[in-house]
Parts: sequence; structure tokens; C-alpha cells
Amino acid sequence: MNSKLTTGASPALTTIPVLLTPKEAAQKLHCSVPFLAKKRMSGDGPPFIKRGRGVLYAEPVLAQWLKSWTRTSTSVACVPIARS
Repeated sequence: MNSKLTTGASPALTTIPVLLTPKEAAQKLHCSVPFLAKKRMSGDGPPFIKRGRGVLYAEPVLAQWLKSWTRTSTSVACVPIARS
């Protein structure tokens, strides 16, 4: 959708990340749209933006959420790393 947008605002708000619909996010994460909906309901899915009735995902946040599930061993519990 949107790439990066530069404004004259404060440095913290100078770029807007690429925002994805649930369908686009599911394609990037190789999962289904209902899976993301269930994760939103249970609260353990990727952080999302609620705009009216619509839901959007920031692309960098999806990558961070996916990275939090990375493991190096099957003996490690599959619990995501705490969000900051």
C-alpha cells in the first residue's frame, strides 16, 4: 500500500511504515486470514492497527513478531519473546 512518507513533523513521526491488509499479511506470513483473526481475538497475534472496522498490519511489526517465534531447538518452549 504505502511506502515511506516524509513530513515536516517531529523526527519520531517522519516515516509511515508499509501497511498491509489481513489478506496481504497472511500471504507474507504464509498463514490464513482466519488464523490471523483468531490470533487477534486471543491477543497473541501480531500487533495490529484498528481503523474503524478495518484492520491493518505494519510490515516491520509483522517481521518482528515472526522473528520472536524463531527457535534454535525443539526442546525450547514455543512461547514468544515478550513484546517491549
